[in-house]
Amino acid sequence: MNSRIFLLLISVFCISPANAVPVQGLYSAEINLPVTQSEAQMLNEAFGLAAEDVLIKVSGDKNAITGDLLEQAKKKAPTWVAQHSVASLSELLPSDDGLVPGKQVKVTFYQESIDGFLSQSNLPVWGDNRPSVLVWLVNENNGVRALSGSKEPSDALNKLAQSTSKIGVPIYAPLLDDVDKRSLSASDVWGFFEDSIMNASKRYQTDSVAALRISNYAGQVGGNLLVLLKNGETERFVLRGENLNDLIDQASAYLAKAFSSRYASVRNGGSASKINIQVVGVTNYSIMNKVQSYLESIGVVRDVTLVQVDGEKIEFSIEIDGDKQKLFNSISLSRLLINAPLNALDPDANRVVSYQYSGVN
Repeated sequence: MNSRIFLLLISVFCISPANAVPVQGLYSAEINLPVTQSEAQMLNEAFGLAAEDVLIKVSGDKNAITGDLLEQAKKKAPTWVAQHSVASLSELLPSDDGLVPGKQVKVTFYQESIDGFLSQSNLPVWGDNRPSVLVWLVNENNGVRALSGSKEPSDALNKLAQSTSKIGVPIYAPLLDDVDKRSLSASDVWGFFEDSIMNASKRYQTDSVAALRISNYAGQVGGNLLVLLKNGETERFVLRGENLNDLIDQASAYLAKAFSSRYASVRNGGSASKINIQVVGVTNYSIMNKVQSYLESIGVVRDVTLVQVDGEKIEFSIEIDGDKQKLFNSISLSRLLINAPLNALDPDANRVVSYQYSGVN
């Protein structure tokens, strides 16, 4: 997607609440390659590169998709392909022989193959319902600081939009209008003043907020990333690299890992556990079916069984991968279910955790 169009879209979306976003195309990738080899060789290379992209998106752990694991994946990639297409590119691509014609290979893999490989490799499978992230980005060029937003885009913000889209993290840019400028300064973001950043972010109602600062002084680049989560937790990362692209790709990878670790689990028999969830305010069968379908759609959920119906209360037994907190984190991304006021989340597996059906999608 053209980065300018992407920023225009996110400026519109940010005016209204931007809760969890269903990420499209998790199991697909587009690879551009110069035409310097036979089509069979080109396809084999494209399948391997596409598998790398998809495994990173689905696991949320770029640093794990390397070395021997990546080599194994590339060898298996042709057997995972559900469909592919090849098209000529209008522009020339660089190669060892100079600029040559290019091809774009679009690849879609079988979900079962990708998920199975990650599970066998003891890596998480992150579902497509992912938290929305508002990003405040400040650049310092030779001592001069400037914020970026949809009304004042920058090369760094455009690169971040492209990088996070490729890795499966739905980010949003602030409008950076008069309201934002009165609420937050470049110095506030540069100093990672958490209270100021969170107060300025309230109007966007995203699931989480990030602040990214990038410095460029005498040709030397560096940066830092702050991730602010709903529950008050924070994570900070140092960014290092030879150029802006390196820093941006690191920031994207850190964002993905921060969220994957909270919402995704390794899918294997040893990690399975069960919990009962009670939902109040269920007045008819249609709502009950809606709630059950929603619970079944959560990435860490293996199975949902209806246990009992008592008036407007229903109870489900839910089998999940990993610890229960990841289920609670995932539920918090939706406005469909909210914590029942008399029953806070209870870590005791023998107790029922209660939610209230909100009636909001």
